[in-house]
Amino acid sequence: ISCRYVISTNHGLHAANAMSLSRAASDYQCKITLESAKGVATAKTFYPDEPCAKQGESLILTADGPDEKLAMGYLSGILRTFCDLL
Repeated sequence: ISCRYVISTNHGLHAANAMSLSRAASDYQCKITLESAKGVATAKTFYPDEPCAKQGESLILTADGPDEKLAMGYLSGILRTFCDLL
């Protein structure tokens, strides 16, 4: 399952947002990735030192595995605090 988002906040995706997403992702068994223009990262260990995506840039959240629907539902809620669903 994949969903595409666009960063809507002017400060982009920073470490604090990424850490929240990473902590939540680690609760699920499925493989979870986050893709930006800089590449694909495993969401369970995703800790950028600088914004991985700036305002207006796209992110793709992907979950694949036994609890992918639960993971996508919860993680999408976190992403919607600083992104818009496309």
